[in-house]
Order: sequence, then structure tokens, then C-alpha cells
Amino acid sequence: MILVLVLVIAGALVPVEKIVAVVGEHPILHSQVLELLLGKGMSPVGDFETLISDTLYLAALRELVENRLVVRAGIDAGYYPEGDRLDALLETELRENPAYASMDVDELSELLAERQAAQAFLGRKMQAALAETPLSPETYLASNWDVVEEMVMPRRIAWIYLPILPTGPDVEEACSVMTDLRERILAGESFEDIAMEYSDDNSAENGGYLGVFGEGELTATFEEAARALEPGEVSMPVITPFGVHLIRLEGLEDDGGIEVSHILKLVEMDSTDVLEALSMAREIVEKLDSGNLTFDEAAELYSRDRTTADAGGDLGIVPLYLWNPVLAEAVKNLEPGEYTEPIVLEDRGAVVIVKLLEEGVEMDWSGYTGAELRDLVEQVVYMNTYRALVDSLEKEIPVVYLVGEENVED
Repeated sequence: MILVLVLVIAGALVPVEKIVAVVGEHPILHSQVLELLLGKGMSPVGDFETLISDTLYLAALRELVENRLVVRAGIDAGYYPEGDRLDALLETELRENPAYASMDVDELSELLAERQAAQAFLGRKMQAALAETPLSPETYLASNWDVVEEMVMPRRIAWIYLPILPTGPDVEEACSVMTDLRERILAGESFEDIAMEYSDDNSAENGGYLGVFGEGELTATFEEAARALEPGEVSMPVITPFGVHLIRLEGLEDDGGIEVSHILKLVEMDSTDVLEALSMAREIVEKLDSGNLTFDEAAELYSRDRTTADAGGDLGIVPLYLWNPVLAEAVKNLEPGEYTEPIVLEDRGAVVIVKLLEEGVEMDWSGYTGAELRDLVEQVVYMNTYRALVDSLEKEIPVVYLVGEENVED
């Protein structure tokens, strides 16, 4: 009876069809779900009935419900800041986030106070959970492999890597400038001095020095050009997704790493460059689909990642969600032997076609630092703690879904 009264009261304030769930006495609104989706970069399209059956919509709704449960728990535990504490929090946030200045002060105060309550509550639970974890990260990760699999998604994959390279008169001009700079260096001028004067990135402050990189850590076109050099040698102008470089190989490491410096003239890519790389990738997919080429043959012929091309593009076991979430989502529903449509990787300046070679593989953690392993352990602890907490709270605080309840995943 209490729940029915809550719905009636809430319905008097907001149209019932726009309330999509109720947590305790707090309604979750359709508009809040849309706002969350937009904040994640999604653009929901369709009428109300269409949207409430969409899996992305229902996942966002579930997220809002869980957030409200944790906020409620934080408030009940006494973590809701009031008075001077809330004033100080408000002042700090307005100073550090000027965008908040456009919000209503009362609404902003409530938002910040609820966020503080939830964070403090979760933080206390996390501290207690971390204190109980074993000292060995590998032991903990092995005993929580289901969560690790979900968060890391290790898969053995192969790819065909096609860099998106800038073209046009700006590239021609940059190549001409870099050719002149190379001649000055070969004539005896200091590479470091020229880098400090002409390079367009932050490495200029260090005379162009970039540091030591393991295999596969640099953009493929850059690494290929660098590894073709002898220590101390300066390359001809090299075009990568970022612009035009002069590369100097400083040295080779025993473990296969390379130490490099460069001088960079930035050149922006445009939509034509992206479309050209996509067009080439689609032509390759057509050849794969027709059976005219195997994936191994296509990788050897077309992939510009020369460290993997001769091995059919095999990247080995990759922790996909840690490495590149966009690839993880693209590979998630593949069966071994299947490959994706062309994928634009903006952060790598490339279009790739990815093939799933093997799933159900285990990670070899030997190449990870202690700090990286501890960070992953904390993420797994957080996920376990959060899920256990939400399950517990749902037993204490009534939750009613008014749309798609059978499709809302726990």
C-alpha cells in the first residue's frame, strides 16, 4: 500500500509515463535516462515506447537505480554534508568547475551533497574490502577470474592496421621543411637545438627526446621507420597520423625496446584522409569475404604494423578493455575465426580490421608492473564490493521498474 501511495504522489508531480522506476520513494525519470545516455556520447532516437525496450536505455536505467541505492545508503549512514561542510564543498566545486556556475544553487548543492554521500559510503566499504585482500595480486586476480574476464576481456586477436595519414599541400610543405632540417643536422648542426626550435610537440623542451619504448608501444609507421635506422642515424621525413617527423634512433635495448628522439611538424588529418583509409579497409574486407585472400595473406600484404604483419597480424593475447575499449566492444560478439568490419581508432590514427583467434585465454601477468597489478586489483575489489553492496541494498530498499523490468540486467 505504501508503494502504491508513493506512485500516486509522484504521478501528481510528474506524468506517470515519464517515471520509469522508483527507488524507495525517489522516482527515476525518463528524461534522466536520456540525459545519462547523451552524457555517454549516445544519441537515443525514437518515441517513448521504442526507447524503453532498447538494451542501452535499460542499462542506463539500471545504472541510475544503482546510483540512487548507493546515495540513499550514504545518506542513511550519515555521510550527507550539511551546513558549513556543504558550503565549503559548494565553494570548492564552483572554483574548480566553472561550468557549475550556470546551475541553480539549490540543485547544485543537492547534487554535490548526494555525490559526496555516495562516494564516502563506497570509500569506506572499499577500504574494508582492500584490507582483506591477499598480498599477492596474482593470487587475488586468479581467484576472481570471472570479474577479471569481464573487466579485462583477454583475447588472442590479429589485425590489419591501416594508418590514417594526412595528405595535401600541408604535408608537402612539412616534408620540404624537414628535408632542409635534416640536411642541416647532417652538416653538423645540433639535432637537439633544432628540435627545441622547430618541433611542434612537448618533446622539444628535451631536445626532441621521447624515451624508451617497448615493441608495439609506438605508432606502427613511426616504429617501423625507427627500427630501420642504425643507432645515431636520422631518418628521412616520415609521415604518421600526427604529421611529419625526423626520427633519430638513440639505441636498442636488450629486451627489444628502442630509444628514440624526433622532430615533429604537426599536420592535421581531415575527413578525406579518414574516408580514404576506410575505403581501402572495405576493399580488403570484400576480398576476405569473397575468399580471394585469407586474413594472414591480407595482413602480410596490407598491414602497416610490420611487427605483426608477417605473422598474419597476430597480436597475441591482448587485455582488450584495458588496451582499447572500442576494440573490445567490436570483438565481444565474435566467434573464433570471425573478423570485424573496419573500425576507426581515433586515438591511434588508424583504421583496423580485427580477427578473433582465440577466446577463453588466461593472462600472463609477468609483464605487468607491481603498480599496474595493484591498480587492477583495486578495480576488481571495487567491482566485487559494489555488486555485493547493491545486492544487499536491494533487499532493504524497495525498487520498482515501471518499464522493461524483465530486460533490466542485474
